Amino acid sequence: MLLWGGQSISMAGTELSALALPFVALTMLSASPLQVSLLSAAGYIPHLVASLPVGALVDRRRRRALMVWCNLCQAVVLGSIPFAAAMGALSFAQLYAVALVAALFAVVFDTAYQSYLPTLLRGDQLVEGHGKLGVSMSFATVVGQGGAGGLITVIGAARAVTVDAVSYLVSAVCLMLIKTPEPPPAPRPAGSRLRSDIAEGLRYVFGDPLMRPTVVANALVSAGIGGVWSLWIVYVYRELHWTAAETGICMAISAAGGIAGGLLTKRLTNWLGLPRLMLLSVTGYALDLIPTLVAGPGLAGYVLVTVGHCLAIAVQMAYIAANRSFRQLICPPQLMGRMNATSRWLALGSKPVFAILFGLLATWWGLWATLAVGAVLFSVPTAVLLASPLRSLHEVPVHTGHALRSQEENP
Repeated sequence: MLLWGGQSISMAGTELSALALPFVALTMLSASPLQVSLLSAAGYIPHLVASLPVGALVDRRRRRALMVWCNLCQAVVLGSIPFAAAMGALSFAQLYAVALVAALFAVVFDTAYQSYLPTLLRGDQLVEGHGKLGVSMSFATVVGQGGAGGLITVIGAARAVTVDAVSYLVSAVCLMLIKTPEPPPAPRPAGSRLRSDIAEGLRYVFGDPLMRPTVVANALVSAGIGGVWSLWIVYVYRELHWTAAETGICMAISAAGGIAGGLLTKRLTNWLGLPRLMLLSVTGYALDLIPTLVAGPGLAGYVLVTVGHCLAIAVQMAYIAANRSFRQLICPPQLMGRMNATSRWLALGSKPVFAILFGLLATWWGLWATLAVGAVLFSVPTAVLLASPLRSLHEVPVHTGHALRSQEENP
């Protein structure tokens, strides 16, 4: 409950900054679409560079302490934006630097966090746990991005980032209050080196016939998000003539679908099974951009985009919970950190590449055509999963380490 509560508050702050930072660039520095895409890319470059060594290090350390330090450092880094704005010294260089450094700490935190969750939950609780965290993610979008529109309007985009900095402090305190013992890291073989640990994780992820398509599909989803997210904001701002408040309200209302999807994940898993739920729910990404592409300015277009986004996010939240739970259930515990790090390396490391690529495409072809390319890209993960052994899998082959732990805790 402490982890869930702290993460819920931190996610709300992160969602606020996800809308506030592009508006800082747009409204205070008159950014172009390419500059906004570059800002988005800067936030993902550390995932590409640091994820693999971080995964090996996380498997050698206790995760909770790493998470606390990362939260504290992110609070300081993000707090520099409103301070610089108040001093009249805000620049693109600082925005890029903040995005890079905050993302570096996020790499460490998120790898440790996804590896820490199985410490608190049994294997049979993971799906429900990820579903509840998915509810938090959607609720955070309601509070964070819905509140961001109002905060940006009232106090300005730069000052709104302060709320995100404070949310990291709250998350750090919640983590400090957790009393559940964390088992020590598995001992490494004599003479083990960081490079060999990284190689072991890569061999497992790319060599396992079930893990490989699951991770690749997740990476393709993230690539699409990296390409279209910042351009979606620019598109509705410039082509559909939405204000910051209207954009935040749309995201907040849409996130209600994510709350429903997160709450229904456990029931859907019991009905369909985890593999089938993954196969069906990944289609939510391919359908997400269609309402935006056919909508026009005005109330009717606003309602169409909001309703379509709401339904798509409901399906996407089920996919996120199913994908994470499936990976954690089939992964050997001693490889958990490296598996999560490799998955995040592929998923988030692809985002800066696609953010820059789509920024260039938007410059050459225009925003609408580039978002249409993004819709096509989102259909590829479905094809990857359908071409894998997952299409005929009904039950999850839980790794023996998780099964033994569950039996020990429920004799």
